[in-house]
Amino acid sequence: MQVSDIIDAVRSYAPNADVDVIMRAYLQSARAHRGQLRKNGEDYLIHPIAVASILTELKMDVDTIAVGLLHDTMEDCLTTREELSADFGNDVADMVEGVTKMGKLEFRNKEEAQAENLRKLVLAMARDVRVIIVKLADRLHNMRTMEHMKPARARDIASETMEIYAPIANRLGLSNWKTELEDLSLRYLEPDSVERLSLALEGSRAEREQYVARTCKLLSELLESRGVDATVTGRPKHLTSIWRKMKADGLELSQVHDVLAFRLLVPDLGQCYVALGVIHAEFRHLPERLKDFIAIPKSNGYQSIHTVVIGPENQRIEVQIRTREMHRVAEVGIAAHWRYKEGHLAIPPRDLNKMAQLRAIFEAAKEIEDSNEFVDTLKIDLFAEEVFVFTPVGDVRFFPKGATVLDFAYAIHTEVGNTCTGARVSGRMVPLRYELHAGDTIEVIRKPDQRPRPDWMEIAKTGRAQAKIRRVLREEQREEARELGRGLVDSALKNSGSQLTRAQRDEKLAEVADKLGQQGAEALLLAVGQGDISLEKVMTELVPAEANERPTTSLTRLFGRFRKREESPVLVGGEADLLVAYARCCNPLPGHAIVGYITRGRGITIHRADCKALADLEPERRVNVAWHDSAKSAHTVDVFVLAQDKPGMLADVSAVCKVLGINLVRFEGRRAPEGEQVIFDLAINVSHADELDKLLSKLLQVKGVVRAERKLPG
Repeated sequence: MQVSDIIDAVRSYAPNADVDVIMRAYLQSARAHRGQLRKNGEDYLIHPIAVASILTELKMDVDTIAVGLLHDTMEDCLTTREELSADFGNDVADMVEGVTKMGKLEFRNKEEAQAENLRKLVLAMARDVRVIIVKLADRLHNMRTMEHMKPARARDIASETMEIYAPIANRLGLSNWKTELEDLSLRYLEPDSVERLSLALEGSRAEREQYVARTCKLLSELLESRGVDATVTGRPKHLTSIWRKMKADGLELSQVHDVLAFRLLVPDLGQCYVALGVIHAEFRHLPERLKDFIAIPKSNGYQSIHTVVIGPENQRIEVQIRTREMHRVAEVGIAAHWRYKEGHLAIPPRDLNKMAQLRAIFEAAKEIEDSNEFVDTLKIDLFAEEVFVFTPVGDVRFFPKGATVLDFAYAIHTEVGNTCTGARVSGRMVPLRYELHAGDTIEVIRKPDQRPRPDWMEIAKTGRAQAKIRRVLREEQREEARELGRGLVDSALKNSGSQLTRAQRDEKLAEVADKLGQQGAEALLLAVGQGDISLEKVMTELVPAEANERPTTSLTRLFGRFRKREESPVLVGGEADLLVAYARCCNPLPGHAIVGYITRGRGITIHRADCKALADLEPERRVNVAWHDSAKSAHTVDVFVLAQDKPGMLADVSAVCKVLGINLVRFEGRRAPEGEQVIFDLAINVSHADELDKLLSKLLQVKGVVRAERKLPG
């Protein structure tokens, strides 16, 4: 392949294109890569020429082809963006920079910097999708010529290709590229399986080719006799598709029946359905395998009718029926929507918006602030099989298989999701966790006072919905932490003869925030509530040393959501109406020595003073706490009992609880793994550690009880 071949290819579909841009890009690339060799010993310039040639298959514009020639010059040859911009304009320079950044990404690495680069890249892709098309062409040629690479590195690149690039090609509708990327990747990921499968296919190739020829002739004659002008072709399904089916169902190649696929290309939409009727009239079809992607196109714009029939010679075959224009879109995907505009190719926004799944990826990049979360969202959006559902007005929405009503609600609008309580499907009420089925019409039911709950994270399956739920939950946690910080600072100030409102009015709090690196007073209070900045550090700055000599351990009441209707069993700085949580690692009970710890986003967590977890926690976040003698509360405790398996043992154990007046919440028995013993799992309510100690002591006195002890989570 020479640069003249590339120019000839461009002139064949764009006679008036400014091919001088391509020639100048070629000369620049040749200068930049002079003396460089590829792993196989070839002149490096062969690679950018091959990438540019691949791009002509999609009939790309001259700027994109120039980027194909220049895409490695910034990374490998130290060409600057300014130089590219001066020589080729900002569009080309921006695209080369985007492709260069994408080349530096390691998608298996989820560290924040790499994830943020990927998010920024997708945002850039939303502005100009040509960046990813060039990168896909680059990856395709690299995969074609990877035989000289070390096996471990080749496997890494193949895995990355299968995980990220092939699914992106699929979302862009580039079916040929997606298929080839998958098959090339499989050679390095499953070499033994590919070799066995290739040998098996090769062994039956002659017989298969003869069958394909006979069947194409038969189908052509059949359709022609019914007045259908169809071009019929046949081929085996691609390697990865066959391999996946064999792996999923545990089959040998001889057991995979619909290995062959036949494609019928017809002039118009009406002929698609006429051809389908002819095929079904002649051959018995499998109703569950009929898919009409013309009536409901895939989210990447793909349209075709797929049906599986018992074809000639009693062989099961797949038949795909589409118009020639649909076939063009299926072959080149998003590139089918490019139109000339002022001498260049451009994609109209309305055509880009037709590709719902691609649009969702772009929107997620804008909405999800956490980069690692975005990477997870991207993979969900790329990999998921799809189902389609309808809105009440008949609009089609696509979702990953397994998505729920909650995902649907958030896809409509964030606030619709936040206030969703369920939905009506075909007139019947369904809950939030109802899984969407193809063809469902969904009407969301809302309540103004409904808000997202933590368990919604398990109900939602799409990354976008999860990100929106997570955002609301985090904001609520931040608000709670801010109120906690406000109360802590206010209490400490009152103890020193001042108050928070005065510190805010005098802008003293803002000054301290600035000194401690916080963006304003509210950010400072949030940092205190989250435990990022210690209360002592803030008070040292707020209150002069002489005014701060009085003890600051007595913290006054907190406001808003930190208030409880009933008295808390824990005093925090002498106050009894603060909302606290008990650490699961030690689950303290009244009577145990305790320590308070400011936990990010959760307020004050109570630990036992001898809890081993405290050793790993920051000392400056500890606060003084004590049990409130006058407040009574029930604490649920899990107890483990190991006993001999003999009649009456269950009654003896439960009788101890009854005698001591301890409420037995749950009682479960099971046979111990070894010996003739049983295990009893008890959940009891106690108000003091002494009650638990007394229960364990009494249980050990029961004849046949081997062990009785408290069981902590984990």
